[in-house]
Amino acid sequence: MKHFSRSALIILLTCFFLSFALPLHAARVEIILDASGSMAALLPDGQPKIEAAKTAVRELLAAIDPVTTIAFRAYGHQSDKAKKDCTDSRLLVPFGETAEVSAAIITSLGPLSPRGYTPISYVLQQAAADFGGPGEESRTIVLVSDGKETCEGDPCAVAMALAAADVKAIIHVIGFDVDVSTRQQLQCVAKAGGGQYFDVRDAASLAKALKDAVQPLESPQQLRVLKLPDTRPGVIKIEGADITGHKITEAVGGKEVANLSHVQGSAEVPAGLYNVTVGAGTLKSVEVLPGEITLIRPGHIEVKGASISGHRILDPETEEEMAVVSATGNSAAVMPGRYVVSFGRLFWPVEVGEGEKVVLNPGRVSGKGLDINGLVIYSAAGGEAGRISATSSTLPLPPGDYEVEKAGRRIPFALKEGDLLELQ
Repeated sequence: MKHFSRSALIILLTCFFLSFALPLHAARVEIILDASGSMAALLPDGQPKIEAAKTAVRELLAAIDPVTTIAFRAYGHQSDKAKKDCTDSRLLVPFGETAEVSAAIITSLGPLSPRGYTPISYVLQQAAADFGGPGEESRTIVLVSDGKETCEGDPCAVAMALAAADVKAIIHVIGFDVDVSTRQQLQCVAKAGGGQYFDVRDAASLAKALKDAVQPLESPQQLRVLKLPDTRPGVIKIEGADITGHKITEAVGGKEVANLSHVQGSAEVPAGLYNVTVGAGTLKSVEVLPGEITLIRPGHIEVKGASISGHRILDPETEEEMAVVSATGNSAAVMPGRYVVSFGRLFWPVEVGEGEKVVLNPGRVSGKGLDINGLVIYSAAGGEAGRISATSSTLPLPPGDYEVEKAGRRIPFALKEGDLLELQ
């Protein structure tokens, strides 16, 4: 009987164990990166979100198994948000082994510049098609987004439809520095797509989440389809409902099932997914479970001493008007999330939590004996903030540093919340 040398035995055992470690079918992963306008925002460390995301993708490519088949898609990078382009997505690098396509993906990252909308529903449909026909390999979609859907689609309903259609692609979602309503929507997408939701706030946690998301599943049985077999109805209830009302519609089909307000704040509905209007915004894919109460708690924004001309509450990404407050109605219901409130030509950024009332108490500049031309107020950045005159003698402004132009010279002054400053 022949004897193996010690080194030959080690090699044989290594090959033996590796044969069990190798997956039966190759993994295919598509990374989808948000390059919409909001990705130009700065993180607390001063780094733009888009640059942190690019770094995270590069780190992923250096760490992933080189035989993994990977593709790279981006969205929101081709059209300015003024175009409201809801098909702004492109497969930048088709599927190929990581070792072969890494350089192409890194090259494609360079020109990405945050510009447009966030068409998540469209992107998910395109990504599912990128995989092609049926296959035995494991399929994973990793969606990175810092915002919610800004188009008409409902991404959670799309994820459910893909699962029901047996696309066999797990959808993991990474929420990058998101507000509460965005988090709820993205969590729904991950749940419906049988994947995980990762909530990250900085570059380091984003890089880690990407690496965790591309790990192959232990078994294809981990793919879950969101089903509601219980036929009992549920209840949808709005706490602090707005006087203007909240329309409840089915997420799939759009049929209106209820209209809630401060008079009637709850309704019994069949279990399922619903869209709920809050002001001009819509909470999409609110899940109502059988026999349970689903509580919705809108936020509210109030402006003390609001001007007669009003203050627009805008979505910071799309610049769409979500509500208006004024001297005749100084408070408005909004979806929990991030907004900017207009004060003349300036904007006051706010974040509103569930059930939270954010009260803005601007400073006020006034003048006496002004003529019709009045005085021009400038922000510290040099732009015109507004004007006081004989016809409009008081100007509410966010706290900050300002200058007033008088007799050909600019005089600096500061405003704090609630300040009253009279210029003479």
